[in-house]
Amino acid sequence: MIKVIKQILPKDRQYHLAVSMGIDSVAAMFWLKSKGYQVTPLHFNHNLRAQNGIMHDRFLELCRDLNLDGKSEIGIGLRTEAECRQARLNFFKKQAPGGHIITAHHLNDWVESYLLKCLRGHPNHRPFELESAFPEFSVLHPFLLTKKCDFQQYLERNGWMRYVVQDETNSFVKGSRRNWVRNAIIPQMKKQRLSLEKYAKRRIEKLLQRT
Repeated sequence: MIKVIKQILPKDRQYHLAVSMGIDSVAAMFWLKSKGYQVTPLHFNHNLRAQNGIMHDRFLELCRDLNLDGKSEIGIGLRTEAECRQARLNFFKKQAPGGHIITAHHLNDWVESYLLKCLRGHPNHRPFELESAFPEFSVLHPFLLTKKCDFQQYLERNGWMRYVVQDETNSFVKGSRRNWVRNAIIPQMKKQRLSLEKYAKRRIEKLLQRT
């Protein structure tokens, strides 16, 4: 079941949603629209490999089918992760000045990011804030109590998985510490019946008590 943190997502606002065309953001798009939220989808095409073009085309298809005026941009000459991140932020700044951008980060993202912080020697740092303020806009994380499997089940139940483009780089372990944590460390933890999901929920709920 998809859970949203309503305290940071009042319905009387206009939102933008970062849509990568993966399971999480596509499910978030359908869910928000079904609940009556006013959302403009945003997609940034990093233009690094052929699959980025497929994602962009699928984004345009999704916007047409949902009758939404989505906004997209194609990156030029990007190479490094830092360059891609800055280009995305510049795109968001142009599309949502002074506004609120939703991302579909979920409970499993929180766990992965927490483990990465532990590996870097920062176990007490929060992986995500409920709202992250940038000079030109704010980023909201209202789906942090939702599991990834809930997003997938939502799409499968409604026949919407056809819009999803699974990022091929998510399966690469070599050179990506996050993928190593996701595809190697966490599965081993589960085999040992070790889970950080309950701990993550408690940490997120403590944040909610302060809002």
